[in-house]
Amino acid sequence: MKINFPDKHLAEIKRIVQKELSIKGIEPTDEYLFIHCYSKIHKETVYYHLFTENDMLIIRCYARVFDNLELGVTIKRTAKNVFEFLKNLTGLDTTIYLENGVEVKL
Repeated sequence: MKINFPDKHLAEIKRIVQKELSIKGIEPTDEYLFIHCYSKIHKETVYYHLFTENDMLIIRCYARVFDNLELGVTIKRTAKNVFEFLKNLTGLDTTIYLENGVEVKL
């Protein structure tokens, strides 16, 4: 289920993500909040999808991290920072982080 954010919360999410990655676009869709990023250092595209399901926050990430440990650390750190912000905002203490379809602990 999509999370509805006011503009000021979207701006804060954007600020958090931009500490590590360059944002190409951030857009609420019918199902999730879509964040399209680019890592200039690693020259890789990163996609985040944020949504709720069964009183849990789910952060899905798609990126080519198989051969790039440093990028993997960067996208996990970014997801954790976004989760911390949203936990305080939504009150959802439980999160699932999926990286390329596999659940990973933050």
